[in-house]
Amino acid sequence: MAYRTTTVAPLLPSRRVRGGLRFVGKCYAPEKGNPDGVTVVLFHCAGSHKEAWEPTLQHLFSQTDPRTGKPLLREAWAFDFQSHGEASVLNEAQLKPLKAGIPVDEYADGFKAFVATGALSGHRLVGIGHSLGTSAVILSTIADDVPSVNFEAIVLVEPALITREVYNANLAEREGALKLMNKAISKRRDVWDSREAARDYFEQRFPWQMWDPSVRELFVRHGLKETTVQGPDGRATTKVTLACSKDHERSAYSQDEVYYTVVDRIQSLDPAVPVHYILGGRPDLMCALSLPS
Repeated sequence: MAYRTTTVAPLLPSRRVRGGLRFVGKCYAPEKGNPDGVTVVLFHCAGSHKEAWEPTLQHLFSQTDPRTGKPLLREAWAFDFQSHGEASVLNEAQLKPLKAGIPVDEYADGFKAFVATGALSGHRLVGIGHSLGTSAVILSTIADDVPSVNFEAIVLVEPALITREVYNANLAEREGALKLMNKAISKRRDVWDSREAARDYFEQRFPWQMWDPSVRELFVRHGLKETTVQGPDGRATTKVTLACSKDHERSAYSQDEVYYTVVDRIQSLDPAVPVHYILGGRPDLMCALSLPS
């Protein structure tokens, strides 16, 4: 189904950056949306970007409510983590002085502040997150200086969830997996001569070669940004690099406490709000036994 898009980038408060950060959201409005339908709000995984959801949205926009026959969705919004995608470009100067990457609670804070502006007033929200994005969804349901967000339903895709007890009981295995992840990120190439060169590189290497081609192409378009590199002759050359720096991606895997908070919060959510889990077929980082019952 065809849709039109609008991108907004309001400057919103940050716990760690004086003057705030740009919170970038893209609205997808289908041609035949249902004003009584739900609005899905989407949060990506570490190292990704908001447009990664577009193939999923093509499917969601084709769904109808079995009770009425009308489209299931009113519209959809996808948001960049402030250090990722388009947001990483808009926030580059503000993020540069930070010694470590910003944690996922900034992602949740940005969304809560965005909702508090009234931008989604009157919408029936369904929160959908992937991996790191699942934590942002759940953390946004916790009120602090900014009101919490109310969802009609929550979908957690490959959620980054583990209890302190399970983590400690499998400490060597978990720490080993995270060390391997951080080592892989550190060794990863992050500069290419062009987007075409980057595309060729991704098509031949894990994990990108395993991605759906449409998702990989979206990463080439939105997961990279231009950068200036000083050549051996001293001349500046324009190349492309990862929109989410390796430092910021590594930081996403070194925040144990926030994941314990997320598990605790899930268990105290209003039982009237359905929470649906979608797990990948390969348990390649966090085991399924870490999921709360």
